[in-house]
Amino acid sequence: MLVKSRICDGEIYTTNQCGEIVIVKYVNNNIVHVKFLDTGYETITRARQIRKGAVKDTSLPSVLGKGVVGNLFPTKSGSKLTKEYLLWTNMLKRCYSENFHLKHVSYVGCTVSENFMQYTYFYEWCNSQIGFGVEGFQLDKDILSKGNKIYSEDTCVFVPNEINCLTINTESKRGIYPVGVSYNENTRNYSTYMSAYSKLKYLGRYNTPEQAFLAYKIAKESHIKEVAEKWRDQIDPRVYNTLMNYEVNIDD
Repeated sequence: MLVKSRICDGEIYTTNQCGEIVIVKYVNNNIVHVKFLDTGYETITRARQIRKGAVKDTSLPSVLGKGVVGNLFPTKSGSKLTKEYLLWTNMLKRCYSENFHLKHVSYVGCTVSENFMQYTYFYEWCNSQIGFGVEGFQLDKDILSKGNKIYSEDTCVFVPNEINCLTINTESKRGIYPVGVSYNENTRNYSTYMSAYSKLKYLGRYNTPEQAFLAYKIAKESHIKEVAEKWRDQIDPRVYNTLMNYEVNIDD
């Protein structure tokens, strides 16, 4: 079969996965402006990609059937994925990957906002945030709003791992007793412990689980304020204010 040596403006080609494209402007074999007929999305590609049917419409959801990559910002830096793209794809995986949910059931029911579905928007948002790109800082969705399950620009912040671990909900692990409380079969009373600075701190024994929890609550809230002060100059003011007013509930 004879292959045409030159692609011409106005010609229509079929892609392997994204429908038909029309040639908007041919500059040379390495620069060809095309438009997808189904979506109206325009991009620049190479002639060989057109002939192979390998041109992709990056305005379509392509990550887990939800995320739209676009073409404004890079997904790679050299041979490595960018920080923004790794965060974005991992966020989508937590919310929409059935395989991920099998091992991490606490993420079942989590969703991503419409804006965050767009890599372009997420990329720009990341680069405007306090703590982004700082070693040891992580994307957090529920520190500003306890129990939140939506990743969005209103709910997400970057925090150091020490803060990210402060307020983890332990409902699925703690059993029938309040957070921080366990029953001692030998002494027939209730002990309470708190994790602080990577160590388990013993807070005493009490006659009732409610008394034990109250001791835990006082110690935990004091510790949270202490950590907030430690990081005050390096975190989003919203995070600092949330931690300074944080209340530990008996069902956390």
